Amino acid sequence: MFQEVNDATYAEAFAATRAGLCLFFKNLCPHCKNMGKVMEKFQALEPEAAFLSINIEENPQAAGACEAQRAPTMLVIRNGKVAGRKAGLMNPRELHAFFKESSGL
Repeated sequence: MFQEVNDATYAEAFAATRAGLCLFFKNLCPHCKNMGKVMEKFQALEPEAAFLSINIEENPQAAGACEAQRAPTMLVIRNGKVAGRKAGLMNPRELHAFFKESSGL
């Protein structure tokens, strides 16, 4: 479901994304694991969206460039650019609303 990207590949992955989400996570973060489950439910609402993930601890360059200061942080990617950023937990309905608002849809 997720395409994991890193410092070397995130810019290219973002540029290739028409509409999608990127989750900055930590391996041992329980909230990050919950957001992964929320994204799985969200996928049923937006099957065409791309789903990227970046380990925030292992990829400080990408985290800094994307202003992801804590995990979990969710980015909305629209036409290769960051269209929205939100840190913390969301339920599937909140995530869907955030995606739509940030995407201008």
